Amino acid sequence: MGFEESALTRLRRYREEADRSLEVQRGIGEITRRFSERLFAGLEHSAALGRKAGFAMETERAKSVLVLRVEAAPGAETRLTLGLIGGVAAETDEDLMHEDLSRYSLEPSGYSGRILGWSEEAGEEPCQTFAVYWDGVWKTKGLFVTKARGRVEDADEILNGFCLRIVGRLVDLAAMTGGAGRRWGTEPYTLPALLSGGDHPTEMRWPG
Repeated sequence: MGFEESALTRLRRYREEADRSLEVQRGIGEITRRFSERLFAGLEHSAALGRKAGFAMETERAKSVLVLRVEAAPGAETRLTLGLIGGVAAETDEDLMHEDLSRYSLEPSGYSGRILGWSEEAGEEPCQTFAVYWDGVWKTKGLFVTKARGRVEDADEILNGFCLRIVGRLVDLAAMTGGAGRRWGTEPYTLPALLSGGDHPTEMRWPG
């Protein structure tokens, strides 16, 4: 076998492997996108029910981002922003890893897509993380939901119930119920700060 024929045989094998890898990665991205759509729809449905129950709840969607705002009373509000993250990669958080995949595997079949959540009460870092895998398994951990798992094709009732948990946690943060609350911070509060109308520093206590 000559060099060119041998090289073509090898390169065709590379092409097949590359196609398989890219197909898996695209599939994970698509599954994650579908789950984000269902998750966002479930949160919108829960917000609509919350309005019927007497809360001021609003949702805004723009492409792959959902903003959910909850107001328990004027001045008592909080919000959660969820966003679909582009790309897929091997999961590094043990709580989010697929049970059937080795933590040491960097094969595309072990990759996950991600949806992240932010809240102003939690600072600039994401406070909720969703990992979605090629077989439709999703897992989450964070401040709004400590740990949970499910499947992308779970019935609407199941996913809507999960979304209701998130909305309920937002109500807790807005109204300081369910174990949520604020405690006085340890930073000094000066007289000039008082006279200028500045708030005394406080810290959020998240429900356990």
